Amino acid sequence: MSEVLQNLFRGAGPDSGDSPITPKNNIEVLKRQFLEAEPPKYAKTTRIEFGSTTFSVVDSDSEAERTEKDETGKLLAPAEVSHYPENNGKPKTELKDQTELGEKDGEKNGLNIESLRRVTSRSSLSSTIGGIKDKISLSMPGDLKKKPEETRLRFVVLFLFLGCVSIVLTSHILYHQHIGELRLFPTVRLEEAERKMLLFDRDDRLVLTADLGVDLPQDLHPYSCIPTLSDQDNVRCIEWKDHARLHIARLDVKGLSCHRLTWQALSEHISPQDCWPVGEGAGHWYGGGESLSSRWPLDQGHINMSPFVTGDEDQTEWGNVIKKYFINSRGLSLMVEDTTPLSVSLNDQGHSGLCLKAHFDDFPYFYHRLDLPFLNYTVCSDGNLGEIYDGQLSRSFWDGHKDTDLEELSRLLQLPLWEVPDTAEGTFTLEEISAYLKTILGRGTAGPGGGDISRGFLLLNYKWQDTMGDIKLSDKLRGVDDLVSKSGLTLVLTLNPFVSTDSPNFKDGVKKGIFVMERNQNNSKNIPALTWFKDTPAAALLDVTNNDTSAWLKEKLRSVRENMNNTFFFLDTGNTFHTPHFFKFKVKLYNPDLYKEHFVKACMEEVQVIGVSGASAKRPKAPAFVHLTTLRSTWDSLRTIIPNVLNLGVIGYPFISPGPVGGKVGSPLLQIDRTKTSSSSSPNQLPQSKGKSVRAEVKPLNGSSIAEVELFTRWWQLATFLPQLHFTTAPSTYRSKNIAPIAKKLKDIKENIVNPELIRFGREAMEISRPVIRPLWMLNPTDEIAQRIDDEFLIGDKILVAPVLHENARRRNVYLPRTYNGQGVWKRGTDGTFFEGGQWLNNSIAELDTILFFIRQPEHARPGN
Repeated sequence: MSEVLQNLFRGAGPDSGDSPITPKNNIEVLKRQFLEAEPPKYAKTTRIEFGSTTFSVVDSDSEAERTEKDETGKLLAPAEVSHYPENNGKPKTELKDQTELGEKDGEKNGLNIESLRRVTSRSSLSSTIGGIKDKISLSMPGDLKKKPEETRLRFVVLFLFLGCVSIVLTSHILYHQHIGELRLFPTVRLEEAERKMLLFDRDDRLVLTADLGVDLPQDLHPYSCIPTLSDQDNVRCIEWKDHARLHIARLDVKGLSCHRLTWQALSEHISPQDCWPVGEGAGHWYGGGESLSSRWPLDQGHINMSPFVTGDEDQTEWGNVIKKYFINSRGLSLMVEDTTPLSVSLNDQGHSGLCLKAHFDDFPYFYHRLDLPFLNYTVCSDGNLGEIYDGQLSRSFWDGHKDTDLEELSRLLQLPLWEVPDTAEGTFTLEEISAYLKTILGRGTAGPGGGDISRGFLLLNYKWQDTMGDIKLSDKLRGVDDLVSKSGLTLVLTLNPFVSTDSPNFKDGVKKGIFVMERNQNNSKNIPALTWFKDTPAAALLDVTNNDTSAWLKEKLRSVRENMNNTFFFLDTGNTFHTPHFFKFKVKLYNPDLYKEHFVKACMEEVQVIGVSGASAKRPKAPAFVHLTTLRSTWDSLRTIIPNVLNLGVIGYPFISPGPVGGKVGSPLLQIDRTKTSSSSSPNQLPQSKGKSVRAEVKPLNGSSIAEVELFTRWWQLATFLPQLHFTTAPSTYRSKNIAPIAKKLKDIKENIVNPELIRFGREAMEISRPVIRPLWMLNPTDEIAQRIDDEFLIGDKILVAPVLHENARRRNVYLPRTYNGQGVWKRGTDGTFFEGGQWLNNSIAELDTILFFIRQPEHARPGN
């Protein structure tokens, strides 16, 4: 073997003299000689380069690991091997091929030395690692081999650097994943960087995305904080340092997935504000309350950021009936706590969408103004529009009522409410009441048996008193209760929480300290805070949060009830802006709207109440109706009735009075014509004066004090299908306009078609609180067309009404919705024609004497069957 190696390094083969070894003439000789030389069993490998080929010299004299097998094939330990029997104890050398000729070289030389490769046995882990180390060592540059310690140090530094880079990159990725989307609960996720809350349904589909804390600095990063609430497992706390803290608590409300968001400002400069999307892809919003500037749905309306309190529709953003509740067609609802000093905007310039903001000010959110503001509301989802709505309805509203309450409710649903118009003078007189009774009842005003006929209710405003706040019947109206009762009507008196400074009760109230006080004055002086109401320029407000005030009020009401027969009351509470600006209640209220609840509760404990002018939180006890603000006599006003009635029904007020038919034109004053006399004595005559009987005839003070006949007719047609038919102007005023045939037709529809359904669904409202008047989507919550219809409505799920609401219109388009469980079958009330649901009836004819309505039939119903 040594001779072969010597010839190899010398460049000549043993059989070829001194001739040099070349790939072309001697490679076969080398192959043969190396193949004939038997390789050793124990060897150390040394690399030798030969042209483009690398060989390894394997020397058995090294201290390499030695192994051998015995005759049975058992592996012997290295210590047991001490000789080389195959070569007389001398080591042998093996030449191994380590690389293959490249494809190009192989083709050029026409050679194949694959047979030169031999693989050394790898019988242990150490030999394998050693081979790898050898390969790495051979591949390293020469200067690194010369300085092993320095090389080792360089590798250590390199590994540390790469480790640091990996940690930084991993942290960066995890951070952005964290701020990108954080799952707070199964259906709630938070994008911290943009402060967006994503709500999902039970199938993990996105419902809506809200912008949280929109007024917080955009570059402010939130941190987790420890929840202050007791149930920490279901609460997540997030804080924006020195700005605001947000608690999100998971709730279970009647099977719905609900989450309460509680914002707490940490700086006096911060007012928490969240905005929910409005527009395409964001569903449709409903609720809030009465407003001339809102629409049905709310999406296309506009409301400036302002306190969410009651007010005058034509002067403020909201009317007399509101509730901090909104619902979205994508299956989501928002309910704001009454303790929140809430302001609301819709499509405002500052922020698009429906925005909820909390802040204190001097008015109306005066109390707790020294505290930092908080925004507290609950979001519920996990269902479609109908499931979300039904899941939050109050059950068993009948609890706490009597049989007489439900009897009066039934009468109010069926019979009209007649409101005596205001007078030119200060107080009503018996003469004026008699005159008005004649206009509405004709010759059947009174007489034998007249009191046995139930013709409705007669409403007098506060002018049944000499001055507002007397809570005593004027002497001018002595006997009015008997007169009204004999006419077949029930007397209703209006009561206000205001006491005029001209009333004897004002002096008594100041002495007893029963009024809302001026907060900047010394309490010992009992100086009340003054305000105005109606045509009373100076009045005090009864502080019904004071127990002494409630006792005083009940005593006055008890005296009226005991001295008058069969008399009910209507409560005209005013709105927030009738509250004295610098008010101070006995009990601190979060907003002055809440005093209405105290006033209504105190009155209902003593007398029968059939109506209230407004509400801001709770539904009044039956049989009380909630009344819309009296509207101006215009076509635009007429078109607001359906959206407002639908909105109030959705937020929890099922019994709505839409206000007087025809609206009001200027001052609806009446006068008595005393020029006509009669020698006969009849029930229609007024009390005699100087031996003559004065015949009553009511006439408008001017030609513009009543609505135009077409507007009055269309208004009357709409009101016929609503829960209460309310008149101020008697239909007989239009006798010359040939209104009698229309009146006869509407009377027949009211008594035979509408009233039975009003009673039926009125009972359902007492049981599960569904409104009597419903939007079309309550029949099929998934019908997107029904979600947008603002000029049709349903009585329960039975009658669809499509009134004409535009001047000179004699045709209109009508949409008939599908039902939730089927196509739906509808029968037109005017001619009995059957129609399938899910279609438009375009250009349906509706002459002035016609209102279009459709009665829902069973799914299998067909004409003739």
